[in-house]
Amino acid sequence: MAKITVYIPEPKQQYEEENQRQIVQSLDTVKTQLNTSFQQDLKNEQDTFNYFMSWQYNIKMKHIY
Repeated sequence: MAKITVYIPEPKQQYEEENQRQIVQSLDTVKTQLNTSFQQDLKNEQDTFNYFMSWQYNIKMKHIY
């Protein structure tokens, strides 16, 4: 599960371009962190599956010989 910590500034009552840029930049950081951590989660899941399958294969091979 992804854990991210990003500060997203509150929008101001009066529109300020700089404030909007900060919000967009923070949201882009969230997107990047989620994409990165999701890829790592997929890799971890695949590694776990591969380990399990190799373990199962080794047990079957021991019973055959």
